[in-house]
Amino acid sequence: MDREHIKAKLYDYFCKMAGIVSYTSYRDDETSDEFVKMFRIGRVVFTEYPNAHAELENKPSSQTFRHDCGSINEDDCVANRSVMSNGSVITIVVYPVKGYTWNDEEKEFVRGFLLVMSTIKSRIRMKEIIDYTVYHELELGFYNSLYMTRMMDMVMDLGIMDQYTIIFINLVNLSGLNSLLGRKETDKVIQKFADIINGKLESPECMCRMGGDNFCILARSVKTQELLDILVGVHIEVENADVSVVRLGAYCGIYNCTGKEGSYNECMDNAQASMLMVKHARSGQIQYYDQSMMDMMTNIRRIESSFKAAVRNEEFKAYYQPKVDLNTYRLVGAEALCRWIRDGSPVVMPDQFISVLERSKRVCTLDYYILEHVCQDLSEWIGKGLPPIRISSNFSRKHLPNPNFVKEVTEIVDKYNVPHSLIVIEVTETTSEADTKRLRELVNEFAEQGFEVSVDDFGVGYSSMSMIKDIPFSEIKIDKSFLDNADVSERDAKMMKHIISIATDFNMSTIAEGIETESHIRLLKDYGCFQGQGYYFDKPMPKDEFEKVLNSPDYTEKGFVIV
Repeated sequence: MDREHIKAKLYDYFCKMAGIVSYTSYRDDETSDEFVKMFRIGRVVFTEYPNAHAELENKPSSQTFRHDCGSINEDDCVANRSVMSNGSVITIVVYPVKGYTWNDEEKEFVRGFLLVMSTIKSRIRMKEIIDYTVYHELELGFYNSLYMTRMMDMVMDLGIMDQYTIIFINLVNLSGLNSLLGRKETDKVIQKFADIINGKLESPECMCRMGGDNFCILARSVKTQELLDILVGVHIEVENADVSVVRLGAYCGIYNCTGKEGSYNECMDNAQASMLMVKHARSGQIQYYDQSMMDMMTNIRRIESSFKAAVRNEEFKAYYQPKVDLNTYRLVGAEALCRWIRDGSPVVMPDQFISVLERSKRVCTLDYYILEHVCQDLSEWIGKGLPPIRISSNFSRKHLPNPNFVKEVTEIVDKYNVPHSLIVIEVTETTSEADTKRLRELVNEFAEQGFEVSVDDFGVGYSSMSMIKDIPFSEIKIDKSFLDNADVSERDAKMMKHIISIATDFNMSTIAEGIETESHIRLLKDYGCFQGQGYYFDKPMPKDEFEKVLNSPDYTEKGFVIV
């Protein structure tokens, strides 16, 4: 066999040993056997070390014997060492069989092609690093949305999409876990939770992080129930002085693929829509995509497509719900609420369209629209000589990333010469540390401009107490869920009393929403909350009706008896 022939076959052999051949044939094993015999190869060893220090201590992260006859000459070998860009070290060592020593020419062949093989292996390692960076999120190393796209494309190309299910999940109470355990330990809990799920998956199944506390699972449909049994909640051990076990679960939206979808985005959207429905409904943790989901998606598209025209035609109206002093029963303010009124159609309530607009920045457009109409109305009432009152205008969390948020609000209010003290910026609780930090900045910026900021629906989120400590709100609005029943439960009463007490200690005023009975008023006053709104006094009403309340702000004149 001539020298060039030997080189070519030796190259193929070592590439095969490196695991980088792009083809297989019936001759591969024959070629391997041929060179094992020709060069008396006894063992080929690949070893990877995480760094040079680990190499010195001989603590490899992995080691593979690509060929091992079990009997080698340990006194003779050819070795190659490569340092990767990430600092890891890869060594490849080839030994002859026991009782044989390579001559110089044989060593030249082995060393030369070992160098070629090492170079190729280094390039493959670099490709692996690039692939990891592209297909993993950097925070905790989970597969990302690009990897989900890749896997779904693979399943679609194989023509087996109808055998798969998409499960879109949102982890429950992560902010609560962060408060309890700290961010680092909570991340470990998430990883353990994901490990349990991944233990049930086989390629091309996968679990990918879609951002924040949202994940998506692609799995064979036969595994759906097994996965859901885990996803609704599992107990996970933690290293914490106060607790040893926590429970983590998720809201789950499930879409059983049909194979007739136009794209993987359709599958993902259907699963995510299901998750959002069950999350907002708070009626359980699992929602399958069905006809009702299709109707909901149709409604979403209808709302999104008609939004611009509705704004242009001023179909959205500001309704006002009075805020009342519980000691005097006099009007002290109002909350501006949005209603969608179309010609010939019933009034569309916010819960039917706000969540849809929250999916995009359309909700920001609507918030500014309502604020502008509130300022128009206030300016008109002031011009008529009516007593000015403070109006709360609601703003979505979607405004938080906007660096010009305070400036844009101020410009709208100043456009109508409305005193800043008459506008209360009403926001909902945040769910992440980053949002809380940004909200604190905004509250301070609004305060500098003379605006007060109220936090809405207080007490139902997981970050409530940390927010009241960290952010200087002017007002805390106690969520109406505490007063949902005529007879407030002992647990809700204690919680409400606690919130009012803490707010008072931090010099924040409190107001309760959802007042419907005299017993609600007595309870609130006993606990130190002296402002409220609710159907007991008035429902939200259009501008003209509310103007009548402005003209007659004393509810005792309407027959109400102070309790």
